Amino acid sequence: MNTHASWRRGGLAVLLLALVVAGCSAQAAPTATPTPSASPSAEPSLEPTPTSSPAPIPTVVWRPADAPEAPEVSSITAVVSGLDGRVVAIGFDGGFGSILWSSEDAQTWADVTPDDFVSAGLAGVTRLGDLVVAVGRGDTINVDANLAAVYLSDDGLTWRRSTMRVDGQLIDVVATADGLYAVGGVPTGDSAGVWRSADGETWERAGADLEHAFLWSIAEGGPGLVAVGWRRNPEPDLAVWTSTDGTDWTLSPDPEGFEGFEATDVIATPDGTLVMAGSAFDGSGGRIWTSTDGVAWEPADFDPEGGAARSLAWSPQGIVAVGSREMDAVTWISVDGGASWQPLGDPIPNAYLNAAHVTDGGLVLLVGGTQEGSLETGITGRAMIWSGTLD
Repeated sequence: MNTHASWRRGGLAVLLLALVVAGCSAQAAPTATPTPSASPSAEPSLEPTPTSSPAPIPTVVWRPADAPEAPEVSSITAVVSGLDGRVVAIGFDGGFGSILWSSEDAQTWADVTPDDFVSAGLAGVTRLGDLVVAVGRGDTINVDANLAAVYLSDDGLTWRRSTMRVDGQLIDVVATADGLYAVGGVPTGDSAGVWRSADGETWERAGADLEHAFLWSIAEGGPGLVAVGWRRNPEPDLAVWTSTDGTDWTLSPDPEGFEGFEATDVIATPDGTLVMAGSAFDGSGGRIWTSTDGVAWEPADFDPEGGAARSLAWSPQGIVAVGSREMDAVTWISVDGGASWQPLGDPIPNAYLNAAHVTDGGLVLLVGGTQEGSLETGITGRAMIWSGTLD
């Protein structure tokens, strides 16, 4: 996801569910003498039926990583596990380009930014087999170029740029059994689009423009694929599209509660549940929703107390949501498939979070940056990574 742009959070109208219970009555003729009922074969049990105990909420202590000295106003936006245990993090360098950090143990990081990242704004990263793929904007200095960027690596250290020109701005990318799908904005500037590639080298548009819209995230789930963001309705509202084949995209119905929001991330859990995070355009807070099909969405029991979750990650202990509240980075966890959420660990002061990642070894990585100052004096900060083990 692209976190270079500012994002806003806000309140959500409560979604009301009406449940109609139908009853029926029957009338029987009275009998002169009541017929005695048969004796029960066994006394009814007075013991309550045992129920499964809710899963415990994990505990964690977030610790800052041993990270390189980053430029002012830089930020880490995404992270992925590569080959041989190596972890790769990408982000914004504070100017026009991107930074790339690499670690063999997810604790100590080295700056391995290639020279040609100076004018590439990379936003999303994933892994297709042995190939690490990063996508973003290809010419951040000449904004009129409308050129997307796709970089490929076999080891997370040495990168090459896809030789095929891709027009647009790629924000997020997902690897599927059919290859890669990326979402973002098309060159017109007021429409969203989907792209696909079998190998990361050759790309093509997948379907028509989604007019007056923008896409922040895509996941494999529901009927096939689910893409989320916002559309003008006529004011910007949260919007979800689904596709069975990656080519034909259908706008899901707007339930109560999407108004004034945008979706910033969507993931699919191993059991097929879709979980989506969103925030209000007026900056007043965030919400989380769940779905089994990408079409009908239910609001989760999630109270960020004025904050908002921007990104989601699945772990064996539960689904992790990360975001911010005022000047603090905040994390939450759901141990019931996204239906309800609890704080996870203590807030990280003077920081914000863009994304989370769970390594193959179970370590949870939080990526974003530090921040200090105020809107009046100016906010500064640097890219940073935190880590913790869920106990």
